[in-house]
Amino acid sequence: MPKIFQKINFSAIHPNIIGAVWLLGSVLFFQISYSTVKFTGEQLGSVQIVFLRSLLQSAIILPFIIKAGCSVMKTTHYKDYACRLIFGVTNIVLTFYAYTHMHLATATAIVFTRPLFTIPLAALMLKENVGWKRGVATLIGFIGIVMVLNPGPMGLSFPETAALGASFMLAVTYIYIQKLSRTENHLAMLLYFGLACSLMTAYPAYCQWTSFGLRTGICLLIIAGTATAAQYCVIRAYQIGKATVISPIDYLQIPLSAFIGWCFFHETLSLHFIAGVIIIIATSVYILKRRAGD
Repeated sequence: MPKIFQKINFSAIHPNIIGAVWLLGSVLFFQISYSTVKFTGEQLGSVQIVFLRSLLQSAIILPFIIKAGCSVMKTTHYKDYACRLIFGVTNIVLTFYAYTHMHLATATAIVFTRPLFTIPLAALMLKENVGWKRGVATLIGFIGIVMVLNPGPMGLSFPETAALGASFMLAVTYIYIQKLSRTENHLAMLLYFGLACSLMTAYPAYCQWTSFGLRTGICLLIIAGTATAAQYCVIRAYQIGKATVISPIDYLQIPLSAFIGWCFFHETLSLHFIAGVIIIIATSVYILKRRAGD
């Protein structure tokens, strides 16, 4: 280990800080994955992408499971796994649909109404003490999201509604990830999800199957690899940190997706979008610094 790391007393670092660093890693990996999904969506349907991504994810995880020993797959938490898989698979299908039919930054902004759901869900399901100050800051963050969206008189389109549904599904999924991460092996959680997602999307993917070439195949490998790394980071983050404290880090995906959309997909940034993002980041940093119960 390099000397610079030997000098760091990791045991003295607050668990929420370590969890936040893991979640920041998931932010970066998820954005690489979603950006590649948007590009690949020009050639393949969203369900086919979900199926192939899940199949490849299972193939990536399987060697690690074999090395760790198949005993890591044993569990008694069947109900929690079933809920995590159902909500998780629904989330990923809706999310991929939204990202392939919307601007990258807009899709991310709608999906990231999720912390508005995560904090009350964590209080109800995990019995975490949110604190009124963090609750108010979360509502202010939601105002920032509304500014980013700038909804018109016709309301939300179908892809935007799908993104909002994905937001709720993701919030519930994260709650079950934290519940399972207390007792379950992280590799087992990844493999179970990959296999279940493959099985649940196999027939719909077959019905809309489209042949693809080498470039699309490489993109699918990038999607699977980065998504797997992102999920691993999420699991590790919620094994260590509290959901209500570290979840606002995910807000950083909004400015990151806006930057990627501007650079690679020629998406423009409006003043109300920038103002909303500033509010979101400011409230996220405030929430991160607050301790539960403040």
